[in-house]
Amino acid sequence: MTTATTDKRELKRIVVKVGSNTLTNDAGAVDRRYIASLADQLSELNRAGHQVVLVSSGAIAAGRELLGLTARPKDMATLQAAASIGQVELIETYSAEFGRCRTMIGQVLLTRYDLDNRHSYNHAVNTFDKLLELGSIPIVNENDTVAIDEINFGDNDTLAALVAEMIGADIVVILTDVAGLYDDDPNLNPDASVVPCLTEIADDLLAETSAGGDAAGLGSGGMRSKLQAAKVLLDADIATVLCNGRDANVVVDAVEGKPQGTFICSNELRKKLGMNELGS
Repeated sequence: MTTATTDKRELKRIVVKVGSNTLTNDAGAVDRRYIASLADQLSELNRAGHQVVLVSSGAIAAGRELLGLTARPKDMATLQAAASIGQVELIETYSAEFGRCRTMIGQVLLTRYDLDNRHSYNHAVNTFDKLLELGSIPIVNENDTVAIDEINFGDNDTLAALVAEMIGADIVVILTDVAGLYDDDPNLNPDASVVPCLTEIADDLLAETSAGGDAAGLGSGGMRSKLQAAKVLLDADIATVLCNGRDANVVVDAVEGKPQGTFICSNELRKKLGMNELGS
């Protein structure tokens, strides 16, 4: 098997996306120890000269915990209330852990309107550029308190891809609760293995991939949403890594080109970034 490697210095702008199921523990509460580990890794990349943006789910999960709810709310008013309460808790947790690492953060809450409206879009790009220029790590989430469509139908995989396009990222690392894209359903086939590399995402692959969310019902995106985001990124000439967010040092290793999950990148971008041959 041939794996992809790259010189860490070649990657300047990085988007990391973490989902609710990765951010939470078995009880469905926000895992503060995990956030501490994530802050350590992103701060290490920041100190190495990379410009990092974190797209983080978890506001509704954090709100559920504070409100004592045992399941994700089904009515819109409670969803929005949980998001409002949880977003404060989530950003305070990030602030404490990144502060421990002496890393500045900024909060950016976006709606689909912000991305569809050219005037708002340009202002958002300028804000990201300035935050990154100042050495901070923007932490992005959908503004679930007012964005009704996003709560019902959206997912942060799509948001991460759009943010990556906005800032001209080199790579997007999508942290999930599985090891990557499997060549078969691992729940049905014990011999199923992770696909190490993809250079394209065909329509039949999307059709065969489950569209469901995570088993705990905490998130809104499944593997199909991640592949759809990766396909958008391929078209934008941006590399994607799908990997298990709970693996030790996974973000730093993915950025350094060490084998992690499924690496999705065109051959043209591979050459541009000076990577070794992709394939299996």
